Amino acid sequence: MDVEEKIEQYLKFKRSLKFPINPQECALIIIDMQNYQVKETSPTVEFFEKFASGLTQYFVKQVDEVVNPNISRLLEFFRANKIPIYYTKFACRRNDRKDYAINIRTINELSENLIGKYIFPSIQDPLADIISELKPEENDMIIPKTTSGTFSSTDLEHQLRSLGVNSVIITGVVTHMCVENTARIASDLGFNVFVVDDACAGWSPTLHNAALRALELIFANIVTTDEILKTLNRQVQKVNKN
Repeated sequence: MDVEEKIEQYLKFKRSLKFPINPQECALIIIDMQNYQVKETSPTVEFFEKFASGLTQYFVKQVDEVVNPNISRLLEFFRANKIPIYYTKFACRRNDRKDYAINIRTINELSENLIGKYIFPSIQDPLADIISELKPEENDMIIPKTTSGTFSSTDLEHQLRSLGVNSVIITGVVTHMCVENTARIASDLGFNVFVVDDACAGWSPTLHNAALRALELIFANIVTTDEILKTLNRQVQKVNKN
């Protein structure tokens, strides 16, 4: 048995533990489902396609055909049961975009030089808006951030603690970037973390799966949309019976 098989053996055991989740103490977090992040016509896609034609094809298709429908299913359940929903928007507040971290500013400068446009917009730009397919509703919270890890540049922790939330269900993009960073920090802060495999997307299946595998070792529970909805629905029915 090689080391990968041994890791899988451990993960199978960890999955069998079935960590509990209480719908009254959880929240849905939707990471960066914005026009510039996932739309085929965005400057982001144009920029990366300059380096290698077809680089973003898998990602855009996965978001459109798998991620959007699954997040929509989660939204329907969470709204019906009045469970908190948080959207994040990766966008700066300054028009000159200098409140981004240095790595983001560097990519923006490269993009402006290469295609005459910047990838990461200011929050006033319609490109920073949440996509219409997953449009936030009145009671949904929108959290602007300037870092890949949501907790690093927002008061999300405070908001969750104020609502008595101890478990977070994380979806969105990009799996191996903002989703992974948010999940790791949430775990470090003491939240019970669930990442929804088929409600997230990475640039490739390899990057997506590697990020989730690393998270699953210690930091998060990796679930499917069907699994988390089944678990939550069962708990809601128990509460309603009592």
